[in-house]
Amino acid sequence: MSQFSVYINPPEYLGQWLRHDFWDSESERVVFPRGSAPRAVLYSLLRKAPRDSRHVDTSTLIPIEVPTFKGLNPATFNYLSPTGQTALISACKKLFQATLFNELHELFDHDVQITDIIYEFMDRHGIDRSERNWETIRQMYLRLRKKSQAQNS
Repeated sequence: MSQFSVYINPPEYLGQWLRHDFWDSESERVVFPRGSAPRAVLYSLLRKAPRDSRHVDTSTLIPIEVPTFKGLNPATFNYLSPTGQTALISACKKLFQATLFNELHELFDHDVQITDIIYEFMDRHGIDRSERNWETIRQMYLRLRKKSQAQNS
């Protein structure tokens, strides 16, 4: 495990989910499993820090482990550009959506109270029960449900 981290500022629900599902308490940062899309993004987009890069206050950001990849020394390749950070957040969102789909897709065809299943999902994954988080996840669930129904028609 390398000692280097990159930092992202994801939406609230996503940051809470990352801290709950991928947090490594020993290194105090998010560690993605091998073979995951976020890890592939890191492999593709990590680079040497530019000479003019500035240190940013990371106290409100989510720390992400810079993994050790074959041919990429984390002591050298430990910079993620703002565009790379956006790509990493996007990959995390896709992983979140896949988790949401995998856990709730069997309920798509049943008449169940969406409120209850969304709150249960949030509880299971360490996401605060705020109105904003709930509405974001509800909309995501409805879009996944609609897409699934269209593919099955």
